[in-house]
Amino acid sequence: MLIFQYHFAAIALLVCLILTGIHTYMGYHVVRRGVIFVDLSLAQVAALGSSVAILLGWGERFPVQNYLMSLSFTLMGALLFVVFRSKREKVPIEALIGITYAGSIALSLIVLEHAATGTEEIKEMLTGSLLTVSPKEVGFIAVLYSVIGFIHWLARKKLLLVTEAPEKAREKGMKLWWWDFVFYATFGLIVTSSVKVAGVLLVFAFLIIPSVAAMTSVEGTSRRIMFGWLFGIVGCFGGLEMSLRLDWSTGPTIVAAFLVLLIGVWLTRTAAAAIGKPAA
Repeated sequence: MLIFQYHFAAIALLVCLILTGIHTYMGYHVVRRGVIFVDLSLAQVAALGSSVAILLGWGERFPVQNYLMSLSFTLMGALLFVVFRSKREKVPIEALIGITYAGSIALSLIVLEHAATGTEEIKEMLTGSLLTVSPKEVGFIAVLYSVIGFIHWLARKKLLLVTEAPEKAREKGMKLWWWDFVFYATFGLIVTSSVKVAGVLLVFAFLIIPSVAAMTSVEGTSRRIMFGWLFGIVGCFGGLEMSLRLDWSTGPTIVAAFLVLLIGVWLTRTAAAAIGKPAA
C-alpha cells in the first residue's frame, strides 16, 4: 500500500484513526440526540473563530492565539446550543442549529475576503490539510482526545442517559442543562482541534456517516460504537490509499470512500433482509 511508503501519508492515516476513535463515539450521541447538524455547525463556528484570528494577524505563525480564538468561539457556540435545547418546544433545535451554521459560514467568508490569503484559507477551512499535519499536532490531539475520552468514560452512564432518555434523566433529578453543557463543551474542544487538521467537511463525515451506518446495521450502544470504529478504519485506509493512487484531494476522497461504504452497508442489509423474508 502507498500509505506506508510515504511518511506524510502514514501520519495522515494516524490522524484519521485518532479522529475515527473519538468522532464515532461523539457521533453516536449526536445522531441519538437528533441534532445531526450540530457538529457541522460547531465546526463552522470554530472555523469562524480561526478566520477572525487570521484577520487579526494570528495566522500560521501564531498557532496558539489562533487556536484559543477558535476555541473561544466554539465554547460560546456550545453554550448557545444548551440554550437552544430549552427552546425546542417552540422552535425545532435543528432549525436553530442550521441558522447558526449559515450565519457562521457567511461571516467566515466575509472575514476571509479581507485576509491576504483568503482563498487558500477558505479551501483549507472546508477540506483541511491532512497531508501536512506535523507529529507535534498529532501528539496534541491524541493527548487531548484521550483526556476527553476518559472524562466521557467516567460519566458515560449519565451522558448516555441524557442522550438516549432525557425524560427519564429529568425524572431522576439530573440537571439536563449541566450535562448538555459538559457534552457540548467537550464536543467543542474536539471539533476545534479536528477542524484545524481535517476541515469542516471531513469532520462532519467522521461524526455522522459511521454512526448512521452502525445504527442501521446493529443494535446496542457498544456494538454500534464498535461497528462505527470498524467502518471508520476501513474508510480511512480506503480513502487515503485512493487519494494517493489517483492524486485526488485527501479529505473529499475519504468522504467519498465513506459514502461508498455506507451504500455497501445499506445494500448488504437490504439483501440480507430480502433473503430472510419468508415467501408469500
